[in-house]
Amino acid sequence: MALAAGVSTSSVYHSFGNRNGLLAAVEAERYRRLALAEDRARLDRGAGSQSSDEFLQFIAEELVRIATDTGATEVRRQRLRVAAAALDDEDVYEHMASVQLEMFRVIGEMVADGQGRGLVNPHIDPVAYCAWFHGMCLGRSATERTYADTDEWLAVAVPAALAPLRVPEQPG
Repeated sequence: MALAAGVSTSSVYHSFGNRNGLLAAVEAERYRRLALAEDRARLDRGAGSQSSDEFLQFIAEELVRIATDTGATEVRRQRLRVAAAALDDEDVYEHMASVQLEMFRVIGEMVADGQGRGLVNPHIDPVAYCAWFHGMCLGRSATERTYADTDEWLAVAVPAALAPLRVPEQPG
């Protein structure tokens, strides 16, 4: 592989430490490319919401897209593969975690913007919510072949995803 790329084996080891370091970098790069491939315009649509109902509808539609769109399903599966590899490999984890946290932060900015405009519950941490949402979606990848009824899964997942975002009713 190094020969085909025109670099020496010692250069590879210098850059990545060992074979495992190289493989970890490949997995992290795959995860990074998956994150970068996301369509930023979708987040802009969520950020452009003018009401709580519109924001919640955006989240519901995104969850349906994530669970049903063929391309999104493959992305979820690839992310789950990298996340699973990271469980047993500290190098993969370190590389993946920085990309993952950046993704949570970027999406969390949309949630925080909604909070600032009174559309989203001000008492939740936007990044924590994004991490939970991402975990729920990756979890679907782990269970969708065993429990293939996507409509029934969405009947539970959508209300679960929307509940923390709802602005609490004011006593009155």
